[in-house]
Amino acid sequence: MYICQKCKKDIKELDSKFVRCPYCGWRILYKGRVPVAKEVKTD
Repeated sequence: MYICQKCKKDIKELDSKFVRCPYCGWRILYKGRVPVAKEVKTD
């Protein structure tokens, strides 16, 4: 899953030849990340 930098929409699949947002045509996409909870140890 990717996220467009310009329109912030989620993109599930990309065409293998063209890396573009299908909604706005922007070429800069980010890989979506799953939020991970971190455990912090306190003394």
